[in-house]
Amino acid sequence: MSIYAIWIDRENARIFHFSTEKMERKHLQSRHPDHHTHPLDQMDFQKMEHHFFKEICLHLKETTRLLILGPGVAKYHFQTYLMEQVPDLAKKLVACVTVDHPTDAQIGAAASKFFGMDILK
Repeated sequence: MSIYAIWIDRENARIFHFSTEKMERKHLQSRHPDHHTHPLDQMDFQKMEHHFFKEICLHLKETTRLLILGPGVAKYHFQTYLMEQVPDLAKKLVACVTVDHPTDAQIGAAASKFFGMDILK
């Protein structure tokens, strides 16, 4: 079983892969330009967001269960992207939950709660 949790905002994604032995973490960063130097219209932003989401999905190929966490709307945008672009992965989504900026241990605890099991021993 490949259990994943992702914490996401507009600029970062922290991807956690859980097993009974360990928790592996990857950090991805969006490549959008600083909004102060290059004004983005809605289409530019959506294209960059979809590119970022596509990159994230490459790391979730083996997912059997998925939890999405985050502080703002990026988690909902990612959830919508999954439903529209990667429906097989969207079917594995357990929950999409608002959390601020949790520690790795707090993400592990949230994953244990939502997946209904002690992920880390």
